[in-house]
Amino acid sequence: MSRRSPVSDHASSVKLAGRLWRDYLSRYWPQLLASLVAMGVYAGSASAIPLGVEWINSAFVGGSNRFSAGLNDVLLWGPVIVISLGVLNAGAQYLQSRWSLSAALMALRDMQRDMFRSLMALDYGQLREEASGQLISRFTNDTLVLRETLTRASQAVRDTLTLIGLCGMMIYYDWALFLIVIVVYPLLGWPLGRIGRYLRKSSGKAQAQAGEITSLVGETIAGARMVKTYRLEDYEMGRADTAFEKRLKILKGMAFTRAANEPFVFLVGSIALGAIVAAVAWRISAGALTAPQFVSFIIALLLLSQPARGLGSLNAVMQEGFGAFERILHLIDRAPAVVDRPGAAPLNVSRGAVTFADVHFSYGPGAPALNGFSLEVPGGARVALVGESGAGKSTVFHLLPRLYDVERGAISIDGQNIADASLASLRDAVAVVSQETILFNDTVRANIAFGRPGASEAEIIAAAKAAAIDDFVRGLPNGYDMIVGEGGANFSGGQRQRVALARAFLKDAPILLLDEATSALDAESEAKVQAALEELSKGRTTIIIAHRLATVRNADLIAVMERGRVIETGTHEKLMAKSGVYARLASLQLRETAPV
Repeated sequence: MSRRSPVSDHASSVKLAGRLWRDYLSRYWPQLLASLVAMGVYAGSASAIPLGVEWINSAFVGGSNRFSAGLNDVLLWGPVIVISLGVLNAGAQYLQSRWSLSAALMALRDMQRDMFRSLMALDYGQLREEASGQLISRFTNDTLVLRETLTRASQAVRDTLTLIGLCGMMIYYDWALFLIVIVVYPLLGWPLGRIGRYLRKSSGKAQAQAGEITSLVGETIAGARMVKTYRLEDYEMGRADTAFEKRLKILKGMAFTRAANEPFVFLVGSIALGAIVAAVAWRISAGALTAPQFVSFIIALLLLSQPARGLGSLNAVMQEGFGAFERILHLIDRAPAVVDRPGAAPLNVSRGAVTFADVHFSYGPGAPALNGFSLEVPGGARVALVGESGAGKSTVFHLLPRLYDVERGAISIDGQNIADASLASLRDAVAVVSQETILFNDTVRANIAFGRPGASEAEIIAAAKAAAIDDFVRGLPNGYDMIVGEGGANFSGGQRQRVALARAFLKDAPILLLDEATSALDAESEAKVQAALEELSKGRTTIIIAHRLATVRNADLIAVMERGRVIETGTHEKLMAKSGVYARLASLQLRETAPV
């Protein structure tokens, strides 16, 4: 999918508004057009109120230049006029809100879809760079703020039309009084602009800080066992209090600024009204205005205050919304780093031979994770990677399915550079079972079927049997329809591992990556799964990360890693005979000494 260039941090409100209309709101123009018509009816009915009041007052306090109604006329038609204007106003307001909110909510749904689509397109490294709480905040807090902005924006259009109509009525009654209004009210502009800029900046800080709190709470819940066993409750409370105080400071600044916004508008309006009262006395004394017209002018001015206040506070709300929209666009516009190269061809796997040629890779500044890693993995062979933590074993697993791209060197499968192959075909050729078992809050059947969407019931059950979990699943209250819980919370660690292993069996990929796939199993289950793995590995290329050497001593090839490169290779017996690093590790784990 094509990507637009990211919006800069200093993008103008006009550009952001244009992007919002072009990419999201414009597709719902029928609803917005209908809403605009309803706004026109609302503004027209509101603007007609002063005329109705003048007509009624002409019967109560004497005729005006235009009307001279009698009391019987008002008795008969007065309620009809008032009720009719009320029905028009209320009906138009409801329809306008319904249509404009419908368009806004559908646009927000589209935005969330685009964010999620972009999230799915990002590569593994980019996802690890972003705190999960910050990403979640884009879907929750930022969209909530933007929803409020879109709601107020639709009201602003209605308020603008009403303002124009009422201003027309005021000019109609007395242009001189109206001039006083338009001289005083523009004084609002400068301070309101400052308030808006402050709120836009603060809104971005507030949303980012909300993401920090989400991350903190998520970490605390995920690490609940460690928090409890290490008695870290006070430490976590300290972290939370610091975050809450920081958020309080930001929100108080925004709240106090918003609190000053409308009172300021009201104050200026009061000054304008005071000036108008003095001017009215002058205009009436000069005979330019009658009492019914004066009352109608004041009513128009009072009606004007509501849309004026709405428009006066609109800038603050809009700037907060644009701050949220910028953060949303930063996710939507972010392009993945690992993508198909131009002309990428499907990977053709025959034997499944994997070659790592002088591979270099680093996650960032500092020591490289792989530093000249070279290894030949014959097709159909079982190859084990061993070495101390930090040697680079997991990085090899990250690079083979192109979760990251190598910086130097190359990885090839059956002589084809994986960088030139399509990502879809490469990842279809690789199945991974890691220590980090990922289960979704869905049924057991669904979690196994992720290995090959569309698989039949028989194929799913066959995979479960191969992973030695079918008997366990059938004993559950709902069998394969049992919900595993968030992160597999309803299952033990060993049970979760076997569901993940069944997923790999179902995928039936020619290349298997096993990161201590049996580490969480009890002795009986491990024996069953090891037997199944032996059967599954036949004719397939299997690369195993091994911390327990007992699980790989029968591997066809063992590669010992240290500081991002291979320092020894061979079978268990040959490596023991070398009396090198592997022999030292074996002597510690297996109580086995090298032959003399």
